[in-house]
Amino acid sequence: MVRERTAASQGPWICSKRWDLGWLILSVLVVPIAPLMYHFGLTANEVAMVILVLVGGPHVFVTFTRTNMDPKFVRGHRAYTRLAYTIPILVALFAYHYKTLFLTVFFTWASLHVLQQIAYIANRYSERQKFANTTVETAIEYGLIFSCLYPFATYRMWTGTFQLDGTDLLVPTALLGPGLLAAAFAVFGVFLAGWTVLVLRRARAGTLHYGKTALIGATVGATFFTPLFPNLDVAFQGVNAWHCVQYLALIWWANRIRDQRGEVEWGFVRSLSAKGWGGLSRYYGTAVLVTVGLYGIVLLVHKTLGVSELLAYYMVGKGLLLTHYYYDTFLFTQRDELAAPLPAPMAA
Repeated sequence: MVRERTAASQGPWICSKRWDLGWLILSVLVVPIAPLMYHFGLTANEVAMVILVLVGGPHVFVTFTRTNMDPKFVRGHRAYTRLAYTIPILVALFAYHYKTLFLTVFFTWASLHVLQQIAYIANRYSERQKFANTTVETAIEYGLIFSCLYPFATYRMWTGTFQLDGTDLLVPTALLGPGLLAAAFAVFGVFLAGWTVLVLRRARAGTLHYGKTALIGATVGATFFTPLFPNLDVAFQGVNAWHCVQYLALIWWANRIRDQRGEVEWGFVRSLSAKGWGGLSRYYGTAVLVTVGLYGIVLLVHKTLGVSELLAYYMVGKGLLLTHYYYDTFLFTQRDELAAPLPAPMAA
């Protein structure tokens, strides 16, 4: 039995070929921008600030237009939403008292979050293939997506050169040996080989989804060598920028669909969901303004508590960022506005 997709899937793209290529796939070209800014004289903190204002903060803010600002979501997930309010408080205490442990948890969750978003987009494309993925095909795609970042990251940990904000992560030294390094590269190599065979088979059969293939290929290309850049803070800002651009586009399009269906209850969110470049500009501009305002709160905490500006950012900004991770860990597993219609089973 082969589950063949019907015409109701509305083509292979989430929005349109031009939109998907521009916002989700070819936007990978922003990855080198952070390293280039660093190369041409900006400090790592200055690079982080540019990325934060332009896309990092805005992409965190728009999460709440799908969650706390959506009464339907709140009604359907009351306990989950209420628990989210505790995260910034817990993060502030955690970052203040246990910075190294906090950074270890943060990097682990951040890296998985970025790759989960890629898997989410890949799932949306899989729904639009002519033939549905088998379990093995999905496992190969997931395996490649979630293994591509870690081989050289493991190498940096093994050599003792993996630092974030000048801090060594808490990794058990007993685990950091040639065996772990070999395993990281072997797992990635197996999934890469399997995916290559899968792509070639689909191409010969005429069932290759070019958008999904390009997305996964771009992910491997953008993340596999990233940990080799000397300054990891800057290197990961490059990948983060791509992630944020994708996310901003995805939330805007999801809200557009919700608005068209009459499902957006807050007038403020409707005003950010208008069509065309005007609506997109208002959506993005508002997110940037909110980001600037939140950074004012960071500075207030810095002055009031007498902590470093970096620690104040951890206590305020990272709290909201991890709340964003918390929501998306759930949202990325759901069939949402961007999901294709369910396929109708047909005999092969």
